[in-house]
Amino acid sequence: MSRQRPCRKTCRRWIPTRASLLCWGLLAGSLPPEGLISVKPEQGIYCHPLRSSVLVDGYDDEWLDVAWSSCEGAACDNKVQYRCGVFNDELALFFRVHDTQLITNNPQRPQVSNGDRVVLTTGAENDYVFNVVGHGPAPARYLNQRRRVVIDASIDAFFTSRPEGYQLELKLPLTAAAGKLNFQVVDETSQGLSHYSRGLDPKQLPWFTYRAATVERALAVYEQAGIRLRLVDENASLTGIVGDLKVTQPSSEFWMLSELYRLLLSGQDEGLPTYLEGVNYGSRVEVANALSGALLSQRYRSSESSAHNILASAAPILRDGRVVGVIVAEQSSEQTAALTDKAFSRLLGLSFTIIFATVLVLVGYASFLSWRIHNLSRATQTALDNPYNIGGDFPHSEAADEIGVLTRNYAELMRRIAEYTSYLQTLSRKLSHELRTPLAIIHSSLDNLAYQSLDEKSQTYQQRAKDGALRLGNILTSMSEARRVEESIEYAELEQVNVAELVWEMIHAYRDLHTGHKVTAGGELIESIGSPEYYLQAVPDLLVQMLDKLVDNASEFCPAGGVIDIRLDRLSSGLLLSVSNEGPLLPETMRHQLFDNLVSLRDESEEGMHLGLGLHIVSLIVEYHQGRVDARNNEDQSGVTFSVFLPAHSLDD
Repeated sequence: MSRQRPCRKTCRRWIPTRASLLCWGLLAGSLPPEGLISVKPEQGIYCHPLRSSVLVDGYDDEWLDVAWSSCEGAACDNKVQYRCGVFNDELALFFRVHDTQLITNNPQRPQVSNGDRVVLTTGAENDYVFNVVGHGPAPARYLNQRRRVVIDASIDAFFTSRPEGYQLELKLPLTAAAGKLNFQVVDETSQGLSHYSRGLDPKQLPWFTYRAATVERALAVYEQAGIRLRLVDENASLTGIVGDLKVTQPSSEFWMLSELYRLLLSGQDEGLPTYLEGVNYGSRVEVANALSGALLSQRYRSSESSAHNILASAAPILRDGRVVGVIVAEQSSEQTAALTDKAFSRLLGLSFTIIFATVLVLVGYASFLSWRIHNLSRATQTALDNPYNIGGDFPHSEAADEIGVLTRNYAELMRRIAEYTSYLQTLSRKLSHELRTPLAIIHSSLDNLAYQSLDEKSQTYQQRAKDGALRLGNILTSMSEARRVEESIEYAELEQVNVAELVWEMIHAYRDLHTGHKVTAGGELIESIGSPEYYLQAVPDLLVQMLDKLVDNASEFCPAGGVIDIRLDRLSSGLLLSVSNEGPLLPETMRHQLFDNLVSLRDESEEGMHLGLGLHIVSLIVEYHQGRVDARNNEDQSGVTFSVFLPAHSLDD
């Protein structure tokens, strides 16, 4: 790096001050007290701003906030460390020298050039020599133009000894330095002299820099709360700084919203360089671009808090088309976040309000659709549970959407099924009525034919026709039975019936009637005889007819010697009558059609007449008593059980 140009000359172009200013910008106390700044020989000395005037006593009590500096290379070998500071019009220096063999000044020899010593060279071209005296004050001696030794009383210096060397603290007027400063530490040993200086040539005086109040007062005109301004000259040297990065407007919003906002921004900090104090400003990308005439902003990760970052913007200062300096504005992300917290809270609140309203509308609409679908499902289930009133109470919808169309289609389907079911339910009655007249004609014709002389073959045909007519008559009689049951139900009178006694009497009758099977009584039937809890409002004749049909059906499917078990149990809401038989199982596909009219599971090869009207009559009687009938296979797969539930409430309820 080339020798530093005088900052004072540069700054005078645009800020009226006579001070040399800071070259790479450190605030007081910005680095750890024991930290070291490696200074290249050609760089100038940086003097920190001090908080108070230094008491020259050889101890570093007042220097704890100032970082140590050292020179690099074999010439220094880190044996010399120093601190430099400025307070008002005073320049102070503190040296720590590593020297295990101290040689003090010998008065018998030339007073200036013998023993261990520190030589301070200033811009006034005076070489001040401070001879090591062990412990105590040391005079500042220099040779005047007549080559005589002169003591400068304006300079205070004090030596203190250490086990590994010594310390020197001194203070002189700022004007005595004349803007330039260098030093040389001379270590005298038996082998000769060792010189430790900041530069290869101790006579090359670099400008020492510091922050001057006049420059910062001029810069303070542009100061804003929460923004730190730095002024950098054309040599990338810091010449002034005002402001700080403290948050001036703390967020007044709810802390959780603030944390959420910062969490959203934290993902943008990946890969950012770390912001460090005390680095060469020429190495910062935004300053380097501004020195070339471009405006640039750069974000840094804060070294103090991983949750914050710093935004630095650099703009060039031009004079006659040439860049003479750079103004750098820095702001913490916490300040930006504090300013945007209110806007973010309003945006977040508005977003949540819109989302909540949208969700509320969608949930309401979905609930409305669900309610309509539930009504449709409930109506369909009701139609399935009550096959004799399929389309009676099915809802009708005028809505133009898909659910409304589906409801209307279902209603039309149920109406047609109801019409077809009604037709099937009345088919037997219609056939019975229509076929009785031609059947009577056939019977009378066959009877008249019996009085005619017929050969043997014709008599055989006549007998077959008569048997067929009789069978057809029995079929018509069976088909009319359901109608007769409906009529008997219509005119039936209710009365209090002890169902337990009625069933018990019928079991004795079935034992005498079905001698080929074993009829048993199960459940609470025997113990419940005479109990008032088994009384129901019912029609006893219909109950007997219902039980007859169930037992007849069981006996037809029960193998010879099989068991037919009749049970009666008391439930909380009524009575449960069950008829079980051993034998073949029910097919799952026909379970729900067993009680329909003209439905039978018997084989066509079986003899006899089986129109499936028995279970249909059972369903009619159960429906009249507001009960339920069901058929299921036994759990042990031994047979089938038909269950009839009779509610305990009165039919007039």
